[in-house]
Amino acid sequence: MIGLQHIIDSKRELLSRETYSRNPINYSEGMADDQKDRFIQYLAEQHQEDELTIKAMKLVLEDFMVQMKELKEQMSSMRSKQSDLENRLSEERKLRQSAERKAKSLQEKLDFANQERFGDRRQRIHSKAEKSASDRQKEKDDYDGTDDTLRMDSVTENKPQEVKESSGKGRDLSNRPEGYKTMGVAGEAIEHPSDLTKVPGRIIERRMVRVFSFRTFLTEECFEMVHYAEPGKKPKWGYFPSEGHPEVITKFEGTKATPEFLQAIAYEVYVKNVTFGLLHQWLTDMGMTISKNTLRNWLKKGKKYLDELVRVLKSVALEKDSIVNCDETWCKVRKYDHYKKCYIWVLVNKAQKTAIFFYENGSRGREVLTDFLGDAELKSIMSDGYNAYVFIGNELKSAQFKDTIHQVCMSHMNNKFVKAGNQGGEPVAERFSKLLKWFFSKEHIYDEAGLTPEERLRERQSLETKEHLIELRSLLESELSKNSEFRSQYYTEALNYLKKFWKELFAFLDDGDLPIDNNLAERTIRKLTTQRNNSLHYGSDAGAEMAATYHSVIGTVKLHGSSVWNFIGTFFKNIFNGCRDYVNMVPGKITLATGQC
Repeated sequence: MIGLQHIIDSKRELLSRETYSRNPINYSEGMADDQKDRFIQYLAEQHQEDELTIKAMKLVLEDFMVQMKELKEQMSSMRSKQSDLENRLSEERKLRQSAERKAKSLQEKLDFANQERFGDRRQRIHSKAEKSASDRQKEKDDYDGTDDTLRMDSVTENKPQEVKESSGKGRDLSNRPEGYKTMGVAGEAIEHPSDLTKVPGRIIERRMVRVFSFRTFLTEECFEMVHYAEPGKKPKWGYFPSEGHPEVITKFEGTKATPEFLQAIAYEVYVKNVTFGLLHQWLTDMGMTISKNTLRNWLKKGKKYLDELVRVLKSVALEKDSIVNCDETWCKVRKYDHYKKCYIWVLVNKAQKTAIFFYENGSRGREVLTDFLGDAELKSIMSDGYNAYVFIGNELKSAQFKDTIHQVCMSHMNNKFVKAGNQGGEPVAERFSKLLKWFFSKEHIYDEAGLTPEERLRERQSLETKEHLIELRSLLESELSKNSEFRSQYYTEALNYLKKFWKELFAFLDDGDLPIDNNLAERTIRKLTTQRNNSLHYGSDAGAEMAATYHSVIGTVKLHGSSVWNFIGTFFKNIFNGCRDYVNMVPGKITLATGQC
């Protein structure tokens, strides 16, 4: 603030300039001497009055300057208080916004829980279908590349389905198959012809009527052993079959069961997901006296030979430059006097139609995967964004993994934006989802057209694809630049996930052989999660390892499109017959051996 004295001095200087710029005026011109004396006296008195006035003004000015100084000090103090108040207000605003975000997040969780509990039947069926992977969703679907995770449990409730009125439109028959397979059973049918001599009239027409029967029964077989001694030799036991009886004792090595019986219980447990308790009850109801532990031990005997087959399948799955899908799922395993949450992994090679499950003391650490891969030189590994896979393709591990492409599932990414739109109420999330679905639609078109990898690569590198990629990236940068104070947690996780794994998500655009998602591994491991939900837990690490072995064989057989029942039966019969050529007993090559091979 400019002082008053400065203003006065400036005005005085201006006045003096104005005065000196004019010609001086002689006010005493033409006066008499006595008039001049009186005029001088008058001027002297006026001068004294002006001096007194000036002195008074100076005093007033000094008082004013003191007041100005005090005002300046008060203004400075007020500014300091204002700054403190603004800081406090800013802190209060941040606390309020944080509380609002927490309230919004809790409201989102409450709305989602209410939808799960009180939604219509369609919604609840969808939730039930996803519940098999609910614990997996807790730890992986909400992972955005940071340490923060979102956990949520759902409660379902039965509610009658609303009957929808018919729209009056005809059914869409575009996907109806051209023809239907005739019902039948593999092999020769047993025919029961009529005795035409018993027909009481003229025969007009004859035809066979099909009837299907299913006979399940248990039979106890006893083989008479003879203890005998040849001349000059030690006594020994032997079986000498009578005519019309088995040539050898038909028990599987180390058990009292036939290969067919071992085939049946393996199919019940690991394909039909029957628990050992229910299996034991079923056999007991049919009149068999046996313990559940004995059944487990018999399956362990079969596992010993299946492990040799899995070693062959593993070498096939990890061939050089292979493209594999990898996933893992949780299970409960009994550890001494408590149950621990453990993990079983799966690796799928689509080209070789091979699926390998593996379990390493329940660990979920990256060392499980690296130990399993060994020195394999893979072209790419498809997974989700779990931290155990992020070492692939960088300098964190040995040299063979530096050239391995790490892919992240696009479907998993899209689900995050769908969740952000449905549960987070974010309108822009739908736009992200639409852009991501465009890539899926193009891949579906490529599949329908039967494009070669080279043709698919050209399409993936097209101008249209690059335009969609640029649009998606621009939208991401735009959303990340906005204020995130009131952004839902689901949306924040989706944006962070897309930013962190951008390279891994779109790695498939640079190679026509690479897949766009990890659905293959997800489908393969789903059978194991179903068994987990039925059996609730494994009794030991050995039980989990046995499940991994059997599911490796089952998953591989399913990828070949073969019958799991027939394969398991043929395999155990070959082992019973002495065949140990595991290379030629893999799915697609196995035949029933009649002798040692």
